[in-house]
Amino acid sequence: MRNRTRNAALLGATALLTALALTACSASASPGSGPSGDASSSASPVSGGTLRYLANTEPPTWDGQRVPSLNLNSINSSIFDTVTVQAEDGTYKPGLATKWEVSEDGLTYTFTLRTDVKFQDGSPFNAGVLKQNFDRPLNETGLATVSSGIVSNEVLDDNTLKVTLSRPNASFIHALSTPHWPIYSGKVLTEHTPAELSANPKLSVGSGPFRVKDDVKGSKIVLEKNPDYAWAPSTWGHTGPAYLDEVTIQFVPEPQARIGALGSKQADAIDQVPPLNIPEVKAAGAQILEKDNTGTPYYLALNPNIAPFDDKNVRLAFRDAIDVDGLLKSVYAGEYKKAWTTTLPDTPPLGSYDKSLEKSWSFDPKASAKLLDQAGYTETDKDGYRTKDGKRLTINWAVDSLYVQTDQRQQLGEAIASSLKKAGFEVIRTPYDTAAFSAQLAKNEHNLADSSRGYADVGTTIQPFQTNAIPKEGGGSGINYGLVSDPQIDEAGKIISANSDPKVRIAEAQKAQARILDEGFAIPLYVPKKIVGTTAKVHGWKFDAVGYTDAFYDVWLAK
Repeated sequence: MRNRTRNAALLGATALLTALALTACSASASPGSGPSGDASSSASPVSGGTLRYLANTEPPTWDGQRVPSLNLNSINSSIFDTVTVQAEDGTYKPGLATKWEVSEDGLTYTFTLRTDVKFQDGSPFNAGVLKQNFDRPLNETGLATVSSGIVSNEVLDDNTLKVTLSRPNASFIHALSTPHWPIYSGKVLTEHTPAELSANPKLSVGSGPFRVKDDVKGSKIVLEKNPDYAWAPSTWGHTGPAYLDEVTIQFVPEPQARIGALGSKQADAIDQVPPLNIPEVKAAGAQILEKDNTGTPYYLALNPNIAPFDDKNVRLAFRDAIDVDGLLKSVYAGEYKKAWTTTLPDTPPLGSYDKSLEKSWSFDPKASAKLLDQAGYTETDKDGYRTKDGKRLTINWAVDSLYVQTDQRQQLGEAIASSLKKAGFEVIRTPYDTAAFSAQLAKNEHNLADSSRGYADVGTTIQPFQTNAIPKEGGGSGINYGLVSDPQIDEAGKIISANSDPKVRIAEAQKAQARILDEGFAIPLYVPKKIVGTTAKVHGWKFDAVGYTDAFYDVWLAK
């Protein structure tokens, strides 16, 4: 039966890809896998060909400033250049800016810009255009980039821009190195509305190595080489235009369809390989490239504002009742590592992760039962759920419908909910549309939500627990899904944001991690990782510092 299902998926993938007439390229040389997850070999790169890449979902919006997402970042990183660039060692190098100076109070940044850059529509890049981009969170509502704290932008000359912040932001230069800050053509920003930018990928006009050639909503996007590209940052492996002629990115939600297409050479690369299918992918002759994320783990955010999680004992009992190790083994075959804190191990500055918190909590059904007794949930109803004053111990779990298939989180969530019945918890999972998710959480009617935040700076691992990140009912970019408001965490976050001294930032990050665990505000589950499968002919694949697929600029196909 299993083989029949697998063959059916393969046939479905074949039919799907054939219908879209994706161009095939011949295969030959077999690359190795480098330690950073890049597909490399001793062979010399060759130009030409089309990379056929299957992603799991279409981005919810095409505007990276509005709703950053893993899939959008992996596309935008090839279309847009960034103001700064983060190197593998965590330092920052010139991108569109050749240098920058920061005032002593940390409020003013003066950027000197490249003079040789043109956008894909032929319009020039200069300080005026950068100001247009940096002015967006000042003039538009609902942009995630509002968190950068920009209050004004001043053009000093064609190649110099002065940016003033409302508060010191030690993560600002990092933010500018990510696809969260795509730098659009000034012509596009002048002629089109924010709504149009979000809805139409053809308006994604940057200065990067690829430009949008075509798109079919809900199906695919096609990128073509920017032949004029001549300003690659020093962090890349070559200069000049990209090696590939085109990249066809098709959105295929079904994992088995993606795997079948890779095995039959209907695709050159696939995203989101489920851990349980890694042996199958390797057995078919493909290679697995993977990299652990930085930022937060995948975690459960508990809302301490309403019952029953307004009682700390219930929050800790809930954590003690979850067999994280057993669930990760059953759902992911042990491929994903257990997370111990809300900061991931490789998150810069290195040392931010508090290793002393490892094994500080564990699956302990007896401790969970004792804590529930202390909280007054001493009775059990006819269905086996704990009760207090006749009311069932019910946890309402709000789920963002866009991300349930990421890392098979739907399966993991259902397994967690089912397993908690033994401890007396009734867990009800309710999906909500991504566009309305933050506004729904702002109503303060949920007990639980889940999240992960990829970012190569420790500040973003604390922000999801700060008061200023609580979602608002009008929508926006609030990422504090548990609606936590804690003075100690807020103070740590404030210091981390304002201070550029790594030692100070590390110390405060560790205080915040301990506080989050001690109060039961979150339950870390696993270390997310990017898992990509490619055929042997794919070379030069890289991941960025966060763990996202980086630009396709260095990728090439063996002839």
